[in-house]
Amino acid sequence: MADQWTPIPINGKLYENLDDTQLRQGYAALENAFINENGGLSRFWGFETFCTLPDNGRVYLHEWRGSMVAATSKGRFYTVEKSGTANDKTAVPVAGDRRVVFARTEDELVMTAGRKPVRFAGHLTELLSPDAPDSTHCGYLDSYLLLTERDSGRFVHSPAGEYRTFDPLDTFAAEGQPDNIEGMIITPFREVLLGGDRSFEQFERLTTGSLPFFRRWAIGEGLSAPYTLLFADNATFCINRNQEFVRFSGQVTQPVSNDIGAVLETVDDWTDAWVGGFPDQPLDVFGQRFILLQIPNATNPYGTKGLTYLYDYRNRRWTSLYGWDNALARPVRFPVWSHWSIDGNVYLGGDGVIYRLTRSAHSFAGGVNRMMCRTAHIGEGGPVEVTNLRLRVKRGVGSTTVQPKILLRAKRDNKNWTNWKEKGLGKAGDGWLYIEFGGFGAGHSFQFEWYVTDDCPVEISGLQAILEKVD
Repeated sequence: MADQWTPIPINGKLYENLDDTQLRQGYAALENAFINENGGLSRFWGFETFCTLPDNGRVYLHEWRGSMVAATSKGRFYTVEKSGTANDKTAVPVAGDRRVVFARTEDELVMTAGRKPVRFAGHLTELLSPDAPDSTHCGYLDSYLLLTERDSGRFVHSPAGEYRTFDPLDTFAAEGQPDNIEGMIITPFREVLLGGDRSFEQFERLTTGSLPFFRRWAIGEGLSAPYTLLFADNATFCINRNQEFVRFSGQVTQPVSNDIGAVLETVDDWTDAWVGGFPDQPLDVFGQRFILLQIPNATNPYGTKGLTYLYDYRNRRWTSLYGWDNALARPVRFPVWSHWSIDGNVYLGGDGVIYRLTRSAHSFAGGVNRMMCRTAHIGEGGPVEVTNLRLRVKRGVGSTTVQPKILLRAKRDNKNWTNWKEKGLGKAGDGWLYIEFGGFGAGHSFQFEWYVTDDCPVEISGLQAILEKVD
């Protein structure tokens, strides 16, 4: 009788909220990979260098009149042509010590980063108005330009259509709690959401009377990371004061970070944390939509800096992203500070560089993109012997002379890891779907780990083992 292959599920969630020894399903680690809509594993795309800027500041991306623009932490502002050429349009720097936030009016792009807002109307940057306050957030709604006032609970607005005029009387206070406004977004539902460290308040437009806005409701959720506000899936997401990533619609909130909650609760530094595509553009790749959450200064499990997560909000799954440091030979922060989609492409802002995500490469601008997966401890009951293990995987991803490698190892009963077993992913033209790794001994439970660092696509649709009962 032929040996029977037993399927091992690979479509489970990433669980970082529990110790590895607690896990009987899902993944203990899922890096630079995600569960696709068919329940298989796909490698995260690579990216290539699209444009190198004259300064090495952090790059924040947006668009103006159909073209991409970039502002940097050095205060410079650039327009970026489709060819990748950057044109410095800085006359007045985008000054401040915060992340750059953008707002578009009918004829200009407004930017603020903690100091006086700056405008760009097609020629060079200009000071928006000497009467505008130092501001960390800006937004546009129904011909009004709104600015938060830094280190206060107030926000100001321009008269309708007069975006360079600010009267001290045109000021509102978020008074639900005596906290400063830390973040603001304007949703597609024409709501102004203001977050302090102890409360959220929603203001809406008044269409009659002398006041343009009124407060509709307040909740005590709180916002602990000012740049983690994002609108997606008909709701708002943010990091609340309990260090949870929450989804709220109206006054109803729901944590969505339970699977990684233990990691978020122990973050040692939330400085500069952000959610990408501010304020309402998730990351749209692979035909799936993700929310990108980065905590760049947090210490990660490898002892380096940078935690980056992707949240598949349609399927409620998390995965993690890491860059790679060759000198340290370990993962580091995923090397981006922003993302923006335009002209059917996804662009990433790095340090003095703009990247473009691409299907044709799976390195990070020539650097290592390590896809790594570590399963739960699989198996219960009496001991069994794994006499063979195989992956059902896309092959033929190499050249005619060289094939990329995948490495796999196992841990029996939470003891020592076995040695790595290295197998080829196939030269060009190799269509056989299976890679067999042989036996891994006997035990009550097995944990498997595999990784790929070569520049190639990886699509895994199954994991199977031949199991034999032993005394």
